[in-house]
Amino acid sequence: MEIASAIVGSVVETLMVPVKKNLGYVISCTKNVRGMNTKIGELNHTRNDVETHMKRNESSNLEIPSRVPGWLKDVADINALVESFPSDVGSCSLRTRHKLGKKALEIVKDIISLIEEESRIKWTDHGIPLGKIDSMKTSTSTPSNHHDEFESRTQTFLEALEALEPNHKSHMVSLCGMGGVGKTTMMEKLKKVVTERKLFDFIIQATVGEKTNTIAIQQVVAEFLGLHLAEGDKAARAIKLRRCFEARSNEGKKFLIILDDVWEFVDLTDIGLSPLRNQGVDCKLLLTSRNRQVCIEMGVELNSILDVKLLTVQEATSFFFRFARISEDVDLDLDLRNIGDHIASRCHGLPIAIKTIAYTLKGKSKEVWEDALSTLNHHQLDERLHQIFEMSYNNLQEEETRSTLLLCGLIHKDFDTPNEDLMRYGWGLKLFINVDIIQEARNRLSKHIERLIDANLLIRGEDVRFVKMHDLVRAFVLRMCSKGEHELTVGSTSKWPTKDTSECCKWISLRCAGMSEFPRDLKYPNLLLLKLIHGDKPLWFHDDFCLEMGKLNVLAFEKMNCQVILRSLRCSTNLRVLCFHKCDELIDLSGIGDLYNLEVLSIVWCSKVKDLPSTIGKLKNLRLLDITCCFSIIINVDVLKNLVKLEELYVRSTELTSTLTEHEVMWECQSGKERVNNLINVKSDGLVTCLEKLVALEIAFVHNNPLPKGMSFKKLKKFKISLGRYLRQTGDWEGPQDERVDFFENTLMLVTNKGQLMDSGLTELFVKAEVLHLQVNDARDGLAESFYPHQASFYNLKVLKIVKCVELRYLFSVPMANGLTKLELLTISLCPVLETVIYSENCGVEAIKFQALKFLCLDDLPKLKGFCNDVNVIELPELEELWLESLPNFTSIYPHNKPTSSMLDDTSAMQPFLNKEIVITQLKSISIGKMENLKEIWPSNDGEVRFSLLKEIGVEKCQSLVNLFPSNPMSLLHHLEKLTVMHCGSIDAIFNIDLGRIGEIEEVNSKLKSISLWKLGNLREIWRVKGENASNHCIMRFEALEKIEIFGCMCLNRALPSAINFDMKVMNDWDTMEERES
Repeated sequence: MEIASAIVGSVVETLMVPVKKNLGYVISCTKNVRGMNTKIGELNHTRNDVETHMKRNESSNLEIPSRVPGWLKDVADINALVESFPSDVGSCSLRTRHKLGKKALEIVKDIISLIEEESRIKWTDHGIPLGKIDSMKTSTSTPSNHHDEFESRTQTFLEALEALEPNHKSHMVSLCGMGGVGKTTMMEKLKKVVTERKLFDFIIQATVGEKTNTIAIQQVVAEFLGLHLAEGDKAARAIKLRRCFEARSNEGKKFLIILDDVWEFVDLTDIGLSPLRNQGVDCKLLLTSRNRQVCIEMGVELNSILDVKLLTVQEATSFFFRFARISEDVDLDLDLRNIGDHIASRCHGLPIAIKTIAYTLKGKSKEVWEDALSTLNHHQLDERLHQIFEMSYNNLQEEETRSTLLLCGLIHKDFDTPNEDLMRYGWGLKLFINVDIIQEARNRLSKHIERLIDANLLIRGEDVRFVKMHDLVRAFVLRMCSKGEHELTVGSTSKWPTKDTSECCKWISLRCAGMSEFPRDLKYPNLLLLKLIHGDKPLWFHDDFCLEMGKLNVLAFEKMNCQVILRSLRCSTNLRVLCFHKCDELIDLSGIGDLYNLEVLSIVWCSKVKDLPSTIGKLKNLRLLDITCCFSIIINVDVLKNLVKLEELYVRSTELTSTLTEHEVMWECQSGKERVNNLINVKSDGLVTCLEKLVALEIAFVHNNPLPKGMSFKKLKKFKISLGRYLRQTGDWEGPQDERVDFFENTLMLVTNKGQLMDSGLTELFVKAEVLHLQVNDARDGLAESFYPHQASFYNLKVLKIVKCVELRYLFSVPMANGLTKLELLTISLCPVLETVIYSENCGVEAIKFQALKFLCLDDLPKLKGFCNDVNVIELPELEELWLESLPNFTSIYPHNKPTSSMLDDTSAMQPFLNKEIVITQLKSISIGKMENLKEIWPSNDGEVRFSLLKEIGVEKCQSLVNLFPSNPMSLLHHLEKLTVMHCGSIDAIFNIDLGRIGEIEEVNSKLKSISLWKLGNLREIWRVKGENASNHCIMRFEALEKIEIFGCMCLNRALPSAINFDMKVMNDWDTMEERES
């Protein structure tokens, strides 16, 4: 009996273990869930840190550990599991409590594992090489057509593109042709296409130029690879480059090396490559050159040397009249067309010549056209080209415009020309007649640049602050100077030019690579301008190097490795402009006070300048002082008040990327020699006194550099001023608008409180400001009402960013909104109590119009209820880009056209963002993200699809979104080219096509080229076709589709419905990366 009892007891005890364990899940369910919630909070705190680090690295182009995206995805998945738990587990059934209690414990283990894993992730924060192509990042630009602009060149373009394909046998390909034919233009188009198609992991581009500088080419290649070359020996640098190429090739990386404008043989081994194929580096080489023989010498096979030919007669004629017509709507009369046909034919199909002369003749009389044709008929090809530019030159109405063109010829042809440099040199040379102040000279220069661009003698740079000059135009300029009164010496040399031009030479610009000593006893009695650039060796100047240059007006050093002793300039009594730009070895400025006639002093990015001496106060004629980004400089600010003629002061310190340290400009106060960080010592009245005369100022009042009291900014006409922050910081402006912001002039960046802002005097500048960044923590009642009594005070604004105004309830009143006629970019973010952008209180206005607004971004506004509270019509006729993010109060973007009675009765019905009649006719891009309650963008049953000019739609992290498009999306797809949908867990179909309305579908062709679908956990179909006889119908409207990318869509069984015949004629990229649970 006792034995039996023991056996029974043992069995019972064994059976009780799983019973107790499972019973524990039920009893401890609430405790387990509470513990899970605590741990998920810890995990999310860690996730926030990781996301912040990742965003900072993304904006600064720094490396991100490969595990980070996957780790964040795992965290998101864990959060989704936690969110699936009911809020009150205590009221659940025993069975459910058992399940939840057990699941909570398992999740806690996973959370602990993720936290521990994060601690093991190593962040190197290394920079990403400039040439690296982001394989995960899609292009934001419009995808390129894979053909050339001119039909006669399409075959050449396609052959070059084919040769760049990874599987093509060609190792090298070259584009050959005469100068100005369009080789570089075609190369840039090829580069764009291969970048969009991600054929290479690295694209490295270097402009070689007429004189090959191997060291410079090596440096460019190294920068694109993210490689630091400290070696001075050419061979050692080549070996280091070679090892870098081989190491990355071993990792499977592919390279495209572009050498543009090759004039002579370039030894590829000098840049770490080989002219032979399969030599350890997986690369392709693309050359552009005027000389076919050079390409052969470099190892390009004959069938891979592609000639970029001149235009056909028909193409040349069409190209000519495109630019010669006054407008597209007004055609030329028959006589002009006949003369134009002959002129175009005499240009022999050279695009730059055709375009140049066409611009010259635009709007001119018949006699001028006949004279142009007569001139062309009397010259051979080379002379004809020179004559074409000479004709444009002679047609310039003012001598100042001609002088501006000649001055542009000073700048090395491989680089853009800063407009500001042209203005400063022109001021020193007295090119601008009857101007009294610097700003007037700048305005005059702008006029001349516009005329030169219109005459096609200059090209507007990608950055509007720069211009470019074609090499043929520059050759013309140098020829003009060589035979005229502007005798000019321009070149690249290691020794001083031997040509005897000393008596007549007025302008000298030299690239001093290899030069180690400036010649003694140079006699240039008529020299007005001397510019020395790119000296790679320490260059020694004798004390009397400019003794025989008595008329010297402008002296400029750029990227020179020299220690210039300004005492040696004491004889330069006529010197008006002195510039040092990026001269790292510049140290001694002690003799600067002897340059009594100096009017412009520019010392920019000179890191070793420690002292701007008090003798600067002797420069009574100084009008412009620029010491931008001299981060170690010390100045006695009281000296500024002695500069009685000073008009413009630039002392800004800019934090460009987070990789830079906190750069600080150091100033020294005369009283007590107290150093403070950054700009001006508050104890000194030097800046206050100086500001009374200034018309231009760039300065940052930040950190230990508070704004001095008693300052008045009324006289400023040109300014960039920040308070409480740097003028430029990483992440200020995200997206395509980032580059545009820099193009504007008058800028205010203000991070402060209302009281300090009102006391600062900076509100005086609101009426002149073009860019305003405002972060004021106690602003409440609108922009104008908070800071300025007059609604018109902001009418010049072109860019407005409102951020972290934590008490702001609305931004604009109706009158102010209608007064912002120049506003182009508007961003509002991180304003937690903002309810409406525009507030109206029985104003009687029926419509509001932002007539120039192109970009609108609303981000992280949790209380926002709408764009305007009480105006029926809002017009945004120029809006092209709309960004909406973290706006939780909206369930749709566009409203229903005809709300049903049930919708009117239901207070919980859809709440659209555009809840008024908002007129948007030009919208091309819409980006929506993190809108947690968004269920649809367009109403699913809305027959009228508006805003059909949309080219790009991007939606991300909208977990409640069910309907992406209405039931008949085809009219919306008429212009749409790119669709990206990511992390939207409720979408089960992308396109809903109703065959019951097939007549409407057949009327519209889709231009959709790219579809990217990422992490759509519930997606079952891309195309869902409804209606009878679907299996017998052919959908003909997706023939433009080129690429479909699918990733992490677990429920998607097939991308195309099997019963439907889709016509997709050109699709060449179908990328499906599926993740399946085992």
